[in-house]
Amino acid sequence: MTEDKPKQTETPYEYSFEYIQKKLEGKKDSFGMLMKEIVRTGICTECATCAAVCPVLEWDELVGQPKLIGKCTGCGICYNQCPRTITDPYQLMGEFKTGYVANTNIPEVIGGQDGGTVTSLICYLFDEHLIDAAVVTMKDPNKPWYPVAQIITSKDDAIKSSGSIYSHSQTVEALMDAVREDFRSIAFVGTPCNIDAVSKMFDSPTGMLKYFMRCHVLKIGLFCMDSFAPEAIYPFFEKEGIDLSKVQKMDINKGKFHLYYDPQGEPIKSYTIRQLDKFKSSSCNFCTDLTAENADISVGSVGSGANKNTVFARSGIGTEIIEDAAEKGYLKVEPFNAINLNAVLFLAKLKKVSQYTARKRKVFIVRDAVKKEEPRIETKPEVEAPDVKPPLGARKFLSVSKSVNEEDKILNISLTNTIGFVLEDLKIRVVAVEELFEKSPWITTITEIFPYETIEIGYPLEIPDGEPINANVLVEASTEAFGKIFSRTLKITPKE
Repeated sequence: MTEDKPKQTETPYEYSFEYIQKKLEGKKDSFGMLMKEIVRTGICTECATCAAVCPVLEWDELVGQPKLIGKCTGCGICYNQCPRTITDPYQLMGEFKTGYVANTNIPEVIGGQDGGTVTSLICYLFDEHLIDAAVVTMKDPNKPWYPVAQIITSKDDAIKSSGSIYSHSQTVEALMDAVREDFRSIAFVGTPCNIDAVSKMFDSPTGMLKYFMRCHVLKIGLFCMDSFAPEAIYPFFEKEGIDLSKVQKMDINKGKFHLYYDPQGEPIKSYTIRQLDKFKSSSCNFCTDLTAENADISVGSVGSGANKNTVFARSGIGTEIIEDAAEKGYLKVEPFNAINLNAVLFLAKLKKVSQYTARKRKVFIVRDAVKKEEPRIETKPEVEAPDVKPPLGARKFLSVSKSVNEEDKILNISLTNTIGFVLEDLKIRVVAVEELFEKSPWITTITEIFPYETIEIGYPLEIPDGEPINANVLVEASTEAFGKIFSRTLKITPKE
């Protein structure tokens, strides 16, 4: 049954000003926050606003940053007025009409993912004949815990689809299939990036008019801090001795990623999010939307406590659906409070500033062209290369470019990770090839190469003085997880 209905207030952000004062501005080290997050990350615009508004700060022209000339009181004005900080609650998590703490009231859903709110809403929508279909993400029956977007058409299917998979899913493709199949009212469940795609289709209907004039789409957005590449994180779990076929549930709580064989029991293994950062999708480094700001209803587990969800109704129809679902016994709801909102704002701030801390790194590996290096592998004809485990499908792991320093007779090879997650223990082998034989082999192992990170290798070409540069150089790369992922012979001619 429904508990006390949320009280309507003049603004849903009545607690946000307290949050900003105590959490963002009121810290005793607010100047330290400014230095750590803005100045030392290299995003300071040198506008000197911080020094202009604070009597104990002045702008140091010599080093191009603010400095204290008195005692910091922690008023936070320097941090709040900086054009690079994000403190306004509307910027942090978007607008919403009403906030709730909710959990399921359906026996079949109790004990599912967090509060089971999304599944309960879809069950309500089907029972009330408000939708013909829903687009959700389910586990691939043939590959445990790999995501697959599905069109479902019943309450039973909704219950079967409950649970979170922390990987990207092609839900928009499934949505378009549902529209083409003439479903007229569709609930779409997706992460903020998926919700943004659907919103853009509606707001910029170039070529989309004939589809979206035929149906209504209710957007149910999921809070999302990070998404992980299944091709990278699941082999890691398996190396850790986890049987993915036995895992019944995964969740993220209090900064840790938990895996369960028994959904009602204790996790069999837990990892800090920092431990799994290397497996995170590269696109998440640039995402700034935690709470699915463009959804009709946003649902997450942040700030709501165990087995409950924080829910924001962002549109009129979203508000009506939540309250009617509660009235008819599908959900238990209660008003959110300062604690709920503050927790969401804190994580939303971390997500927003990620755009400033993302880095595209470049690593240089230089081989000494004078000192002769002893071969660390046995040279042999290229045709006798050993068999290796095939790479992941046809996906491209590395891209390669080359240039030649003709004066020093150095071949510069640039290898870029293009797979979207961290490659570990990348073994690189470079060797000159003459006819069928190899000479001057050089190998190295890179412990980690991050998404879109570039490695530059300087490989000396053994060309006699006075002769034109003309050579073939074989470049190979492999990892323990995927075997050989790159093999290409670079042809070097005098024109290069």
